[in-house]
Amino acid sequence: MSPSRPEGRPMHALADAEIDALWLGGEPDALGELHRRYRPRLEAVAYRILGDRSDAEDVVQRIFLALPRIDFHGQASLWTYLYRAAWNGALNVLRARRRREAADTEAIGRALGLDFDEAAGPEARVLEGEILAAVAGAIQSVKPQHRRALVLRIVWDLSNSEIAAQEGVPLATVGTWLRRGREELRQALGPLLRDLQRDTGGTKR
Repeated sequence: MSPSRPEGRPMHALADAEIDALWLGGEPDALGELHRRYRPRLEAVAYRILGDRSDAEDVVQRIFLALPRIDFHGQASLWTYLYRAAWNGALNVLRARRRREAADTEAIGRALGLDFDEAAGPEARVLEGEILAAVAGAIQSVKPQHRRALVLRIVWDLSNSEIAAQEGVPLATVGTWLRRGREELRQALGPLLRDLQRDTGGTKR
């Protein structure tokens, strides 16, 4: 038999455990109350991992969209289940973001003439890791709109017109962003490129 709402008490006055029990029992209004009271806490959990409020909100939104379909048997409290879902969901987003950023960094490094040999030995791979870290740091120093334009052009091979359409800006603006982004990237990478030229006798790696 489904638990009934305590007579005369509104949803917001009920304890978490009471709301959980109502939701498990099929009370139609309980999901909205779960969302109201748990969403801010779950977003705070995801934000601690991701450092991005929009990404954290997306993680929690996906959890609540899936919540009506989960097979929850009450092995732990509902809050514990939701906390773990937010934690794991945020970690998955973080891993995907890091893989994407690593791929973008290597693509930009190659476009700059930095060659990475997949068959290189351990020492060379360590050096390549240091170079990629320096490239990643340099990319992050580029202004966000310039960085987006560079990634869309170099990594995704979009034309200026396609970038303008995606970003919703005039074509001339894209040209400015790309020019300034390249200048900022060269400036940030100046010490690294000079070191590489010196170490290789002025030749490219």
